[in-house]
Amino acid sequence: MPSSMVSAPSAVKGLMDRRDFFKIVSTASTGLVTGACGKKIDRYIPLLVSEREAVPGEEQWHPGVCGECAAGCGVIARVMEGERIIEQEGQQFRQRVAAIKKIEGNPLDPVSGGRLCARGQAALQGLYNPDRLQGPMRRKGPKGDADFALMSWQEAIAVAAEKLDRARKNDPTQILFIAGPQPGTRALAIARFLEAIGAPPAVTFEPADFPLERKAAEQVHGWSGLPVYDLARARYALGIGADFLGGWASPVFYSRRFGNFRQGRPGVRGKLVQAESRFSTTAHSADEWLPLRPGTELLFALALGRLLLDQNLARQPGAVAGAVLQAYQAADPGAAARACGIDEKRLRRVARELGESEAPLVIPGASVSQTNSLAALIAAGSLNLLLGNVQQPGGVQGPAPEPTASRPAFANPLAALERARFLFVDSSNPLYTLPAALGVAEKLARVDEMVSFSPFLNDTAAYADLLLPDHHTLETTAAIVPAVAPGPEVLLATPFVQPLYETRATEQVLADLAKAVKVSFEAATPRSVAEPLLPEGLAWEDVVRQGGIWSAAAAAPGPANRPPARKAAPAAAALDLTPAEFAGDAAEFPLHFQPYLSLQFGDGRSANLPWMQELPDPASSAMWGLPVEVDPKTAAKLGISTGDLVRVESRHGKLEAPAYVHPAAIPGVVSMAIGQGHRHFGRYASNRGANPLAILAPQWEKTTGALALGATRVRLARLGPRGGLTQFSPQDREMGPWGYR
Repeated sequence: MPSSMVSAPSAVKGLMDRRDFFKIVSTASTGLVTGACGKKIDRYIPLLVSEREAVPGEEQWHPGVCGECAAGCGVIARVMEGERIIEQEGQQFRQRVAAIKKIEGNPLDPVSGGRLCARGQAALQGLYNPDRLQGPMRRKGPKGDADFALMSWQEAIAVAAEKLDRARKNDPTQILFIAGPQPGTRALAIARFLEAIGAPPAVTFEPADFPLERKAAEQVHGWSGLPVYDLARARYALGIGADFLGGWASPVFYSRRFGNFRQGRPGVRGKLVQAESRFSTTAHSADEWLPLRPGTELLFALALGRLLLDQNLARQPGAVAGAVLQAYQAADPGAAARACGIDEKRLRRVARELGESEAPLVIPGASVSQTNSLAALIAAGSLNLLLGNVQQPGGVQGPAPEPTASRPAFANPLAALERARFLFVDSSNPLYTLPAALGVAEKLARVDEMVSFSPFLNDTAAYADLLLPDHHTLETTAAIVPAVAPGPEVLLATPFVQPLYETRATEQVLADLAKAVKVSFEAATPRSVAEPLLPEGLAWEDVVRQGGIWSAAAAAPGPANRPPARKAAPAAAALDLTPAEFAGDAAEFPLHFQPYLSLQFGDGRSANLPWMQELPDPASSAMWGLPVEVDPKTAAKLGISTGDLVRVESRHGKLEAPAYVHPAAIPGVVSMAIGQGHRHFGRYASNRGANPLAILAPQWEKTTGALALGATRVRLARLGPRGGLTQFSPQDREMGPWGYR
C-alpha cells in the first residue's frame, strides 16, 4: 500500500514493526556492577548501560537526536557491551561497560530516513572528544585569555545566582540570552526562565537559522517556518541560491528526496537546474548550472515571472498580488540576463521548461546572502504561486506547526550586544560567526558577567566569567523540532548513557538559578512537548522507544495526508527593488567575496571533530584546511597556482590561506567555506586556517537584520608558493592556474 494511503493507526503499527526489526531499544535507566565475589560497586562508570537492557557481546540500538546542526535528524546509536576486570581495595571485580560505536540515521524518522551526513556520523567524536569541559569553571585571567579553574557546581550556581539577582534587580532589560535557533524543550526552558526573571526574550544571530527564508515564507505564504519542498515528486526543479544538497537547511532530508527525484520513480528522471553564484554541491549535481553574478538573484526571479506571464505559462496569475506582480510585469528579461551574466536564450528556455512541466518546483534560498536577498526570495518564492504548485504533490508545502512558540527571535547583534551587561550564551559562538569589524571581542570584554553553557572552550566562551558546560546530546534528555519537518514531528533524545564528566543539562542549570534567585520556574519536559501531538493508538512508551513522534502525513507530504495548511497570504505588500550593495570600492577591491556554510563544518561548530578535518572538501578535496576558491582567469592574471599562499583583503581585515584554482568559479568571484580560523576550539581546530567571516563588512539585510555574507569586495595577492594545502585527490593536486592540465 502506498505510504500516502496509510491511515494513522496503520502507520503507527508499521512504525512499531520496523522498530522491532531494527532492535531500537528503550532507554537505560539505572544499573549496578557486580563483583567477582558477589559484591556490588556502588558507582556508575562512564557510559554504563543497564544490565537489564543489554547482553554482553550483543549490540543494541538506542534512539537519539543529532545535534551537529539545526536540521534535527533522528539517529540511532549502536551500543556494544562487554566486561573488564578492575581492582578495588585489593580485590578484582568484573565491570560491565558499554561504549557507543556508531551513529546512524533512525529509519523511522521521516527527516533522516535511516541516513546521516558526515557531520552526524562524527558526532560520536564530540561525545568522546578529549577537549570537552569536564565541569564548571571560573575565569582566572583576563577575558579572552581562556584561563580558567575548576569549581564545584554548588559554588558555580551560587556565584552565578548572586550576580544574576543583582542584574535583574538593577535593570533586567540589560540581561541578554544568546541562544541557538532550534525550537524544543531547550528553547522553551530558556523562554520560561527569562520570563520568570523579567528579562527580554532570547535572541539568535546564527546564519544557520535561515531568517531570510523564514521571513520570505511569511510574506509570500503567511507561513511561520521553513517551507518543505516536495522534490521527490517534482518533475522539473529550479534552485535559486539554495545549496540544498550542501550546507543549506536540511541536507540529509533533501539528499534523500533528490535521490527519489532522480531514480525513485520508474521511467521518470527529474531535471534539476541550479541558478547561483557559486558552483556548489547542488550545482555540481544539477543537469544545468546557471552561473549568476552575485546579487542578481532578484533580477533573475523577476525575469522568470515576466516570461511565465508573457508565454501564458502562469497557471494561477491571480495568486500573486500587489508589488510582486507589478515587478514581474515591469521586468526586462534581456536586461536581466545581461546583468546576471547568462544568455537570454537560456533564460527563456528555462522559463518555458519550468512552465510546461507537469510538476514544476522552485527552491529559493540564500546560501550566500546579499543585502537584497529578502526581495529575491520573495520574488523567487512567488514563482511557485504562479505555477500553482502550493500544497500540491511535487510542489511547496507549508511547514508543520511547531509545538511551542519559543523559537529565539533573530536579531541584529549590534544593539543587543551594546546594551548587554549580563550575558548568557548557549549553542552559539558570535565571536566567530560575526565580522571582526563589529568589535564583538570588545563588547564581550565590557560585559559585567558572562555565562557560557558550551561543552567546549570556543572563541566566545574564552571571554566568559563562568563556564557551566552542558551535556553532549547523547547524554541528555530533550525534545527537538526539526528545521524542515514534512509533518508534525518531535524528536526525542533520552540519555541511554551516563554523562562522561561532571557536566549538567542547561535546563537543570536554569532551574537551579531560578531557585537560587527565588523565582518560579518550571522547565518543559519532552513529554509535555510531544504528548499534544500523539496520534491515536501510540503510547508515550512507544514514542520513547522509536525516538520521536511523527504522523502518517510525514511519510509522504501532499494535500491528501497533511494537516490543513494555514491560509496563504497574498504576496508581500511591498517589494524593495534596491540592487544589492557591496562594501568596498570596485577599483580598489575588484573581487566579490563569498563565504558559505561548509558541508564539513557548517557554521564552524564541527571544526573540533577530527573526522571532519580529515573529510575532503567537495570542491577542492582539501583536508585539514580550507582554501580560497579562485577562478582561472583571475589566477592567471595574478600568477596564482593551486596550493599557493594568498592574501584576501577587504576594507575591514585580511586573511591568509592556500588557493584553489576552481575551473568552474565565476570570473571575479572568490569563495571560501566557513569552518576554520578558530582561536579557541580544542586541539583539532584552534589556530588552524582562516575564518572568512572575520573580514566581512558589517552589511545587513535591513528587514531581518541578517548579515549579508556576500556583500564584501576584496582584493587578492599571491604571497608564496607554499600555502599548506593538503588535497586528497591526485587529480586536484595537478591543477594549474588555468584548470586541469
